Amino acid sequence: MAPVIIVIFGLMGTGKTTLARALGEAQRWPVVHSDAVRKTLAGLPPTAQVQVGFGQSIYSDAFSRPTYAEMRRRAGEHLKTAGAVILDASFKKSADRRAVQGLAQEAGARVVFIYCTCPPKVVKKRLERRAANLQGISDGRLELMAPQAEDFDPVGDEDQPLLRLDTARPLARLLSEVQDFLTHLSETGS
Repeated sequence: MAPVIIVIFGLMGTGKTTLARALGEAQRWPVVHSDAVRKTLAGLPPTAQVQVGFGQSIYSDAFSRPTYAEMRRRAGEHLKTAGAVILDASFKKSADRRAVQGLAQEAGARVVFIYCTCPPKVVKKRLERRAANLQGISDGRLELMAPQAEDFDPVGDEDQPLLRLDTARPLARLLSEVQDFLTHLSETGS
């Protein structure tokens, strides 16, 4: 397979990180998690709890720009050594998705988008469990769901190739679908 950047994105609580970790382990590909990068840039340990309002502090647009830039920098390094990398983040702004496409073009790689979705009741349960996990790195909370959804740029024709996944299903099934999708892309060159 040609060098590839896998962008696993979507709203909070939709299973992005779980899928990214599992795919990274299955393929032995490095994973760059936005939550870890963001907190490292802020000088915080990954498990530090940052309980702020939507779009505030380290979650502001001003702080997100360098976070996504650092993710792209790390992705470029991983492409040189591993030939593949997985980026795990909301990528709520289409400009951030376009920037990854630019990186892929510069690196002679392809980019593949995997958009995670699931029913709101599943997201709610996941976020409730996450709130009880003091060792987690995500700060996603129930009260942030609606503002994030309102601030999310629609997924469009430019986000191709694209696999939409309902992550309420078993992880093994999701991994199989992702691997089938990647195999199909590799075989068809599309």
